[in-house]
Amino acid sequence: MILRELWVFSCGIVPCLGTCRGAVLLKSFDYFFYYNKKSVYLCIMKKYPLLLSIVLIVCTLQANAQNSEIQWDEEIAVVVGTLDSTVAGTSSLFIWNNELWTSNDHGTFAMHQLDLSTAKSNQVLSEELTFKDMEEVAQDDRFFYFGDFGNNSSRLRQDLRILRLDKEAWNNGNCHFDTIKFTYHGYNPNGESSKGLPTTDFDCEAMVAVGDSLYLFTKQWSSQQTVCYRLPKEPGSYTAMPMFRLNVDGLVTGACYFERAVNRNETKSVLMLCGYSLLVQPFVYVIYNFTGTDFFHGDRLKIHFSDIIGLQTEGITTHNGLHYWTTNEEFNRMGVNHPAELRMLDLTEYLHDYLYPDNSSTIPDLMWLGVDSPDQSETLTLSPNPTNGLVKMMSSSAQIHDDAIAGKIKVEVLDTQGRAMPVKAEKGWIDLRGMASGTYIVRMTTPRGNIITRQVILRARK
Repeated sequence: MILRELWVFSCGIVPCLGTCRGAVLLKSFDYFFYYNKKSVYLCIMKKYPLLLSIVLIVCTLQANAQNSEIQWDEEIAVVVGTLDSTVAGTSSLFIWNNELWTSNDHGTFAMHQLDLSTAKSNQVLSEELTFKDMEEVAQDDRFFYFGDFGNNSSRLRQDLRILRLDKEAWNNGNCHFDTIKFTYHGYNPNGESSKGLPTTDFDCEAMVAVGDSLYLFTKQWSSQQTVCYRLPKEPGSYTAMPMFRLNVDGLVTGACYFERAVNRNETKSVLMLCGYSLLVQPFVYVIYNFTGTDFFHGDRLKIHFSDIIGLQTEGITTHNGLHYWTTNEEFNRMGVNHPAELRMLDLTEYLHDYLYPDNSSTIPDLMWLGVDSPDQSETLTLSPNPTNGLVKMMSSSAQIHDDAIAGKIKVEVLDTQGRAMPVKAEKGWIDLRGMASGTYIVRMTTPRGNIITRQVILRARK
């Protein structure tokens, strides 16, 4: 009875509001009924078939009007594993020294290196420094930039800052943070407060470093949009000026930037935002085909990659522009419980032709897991990766290539628990068909005794 009354109310009242708040309510009902369609749609269809059709059409038009293109594609995401409790509050994700790292949003400064086959924390680098709400890590060739600018508490902050750390100095044992202090244009921390859910449009959890600037993307609780602000990379005190606004229809929680030179005169770039919807369901917002840092005029694509409620995606990074790692923090609210996890998203279908227009171009492997070999010239990659079942052993070394074709390379496949899996390997191909979807470790031993280890993501056909 209550459900029916809510439905009739939404159908009769919300479309007539014609306001941003009405659109959000309407979309909330749309999400709710979409994800509970088996138990709800049939019931509603029997009693209010015409009403249901009208509202779904309105919801579809409303959603499609917000972005150039929206996709539902759960096939792109593979769960690598559950994160340790030490990083249950993961808020950022980045690649450094060919390794994947994350950090929590609160507490003492610490960077946790993640195992790419199990998602477990392998090592921790820490310093005696406490953050208030450190939500993002950006970097360039010389510096890390730690965004201590989370701003969703009941009392808004007046101490927004970005801490800059020199990589080379830190490697030499000298940890000194420079500070970039800032406020937003039009921001009045004394003029906003919230005793319940956050309402501010001056929260921020996403940042990238491009050229001589830092680009921040706000997490707007009320409008469900994001505004891009630009700041210098140099220490000092600044007022961040807005550049443009994007109607992402959700809460933006992370960002990463990738570019590659196609030739001497052309560079391809992708700006990737991640976040979640009103029901804490994750998405990525892809911006590409733009010039310089003119993100606003690029092509845009929003992809929802899971219908799980409570999947609070927080961090995102990439190694080659096609495969993206994401983390979600532990979620225990409103009767919904979900552990912190590491996922891999394969966006090859959407971005390959744009980033790698020359099919002969070599696409960097997902990640070098380390070559357990004294001879670094003996290297192998696996392609395609992720795969539906068949992967090819590829090498720039003629000797390794010939060994693979001749079947002289011993191939072992292990699951994330270290258990050996049955596998066929012949003529340079490894056959994983018949195995369950997931992450596997492929260990290849050459005739000279060198061991090469690679990760492969299997997405078994249904």
